[in-house]
Amino acid sequence: MDEIKKITIGIDLDDTISNSNELFLKYAKLYNEEKKINFPIDETQFDLDKSFGWNADNYKEFCEKYLKTLLKETEAKENAVEVIKELKKEGYEIIIITARHEDELGNTYSFTKRWLEAKHICFDKLIVNSRKKEIDCLENNVEVFIDDNLKNCINVYNKLHIPVFLFDSIYNKHDSYPNIERIYSWDEAYKKIKKVL
Repeated sequence: MDEIKKITIGIDLDDTISNSNELFLKYAKLYNEEKKINFPIDETQFDLDKSFGWNADNYKEFCEKYLKTLLKETEAKENAVEVIKELKKEGYEIIIITARHEDELGNTYSFTKRWLEAKHICFDKLIVNSRKKEIDCLENNVEVFIDDNLKNCINVYNKLHIPVFLFDSIYNKHDSYPNIERIYSWDEAYKKIKKVL
């Protein structure tokens, strides 16, 4: 009897599974107050210089001071745990692909794995330090991809031509690209995944 092929879903972590953007904004405001950075914060921008008026040194200092704290405090998005658990139960392979990097967190894999396990998020594989998600998707035979970063979505779609979903966020509200669908919740993500697979 032939073995049934598992279908692999690649999922970003921050602001796709988690709600980290809300806490990032809170701590970014605190950092700017402490550093007396008088910048009109624009949470609709993805780039940190446009959002908070930061340069590379500011971001490094922010990470050293606040990043681990805010990521520990972050919760999963509504129904993310339940939907991912259901997909895993139905036989889909779940690969979490995050750009979280050693330069930002140190011991990124262990730190992230502990958070996922603490929040009861099911997964088969965790990839950290991902700088080219399209390559990680290709190497892991990903057949559906979900991310909040349009650039990642475009790169994955152009490389693999698979179903790609952009998870809605305040900083990507005006972003769009042919063949990339926007999703607004994990319940919607489940329905759309089932529709395309």
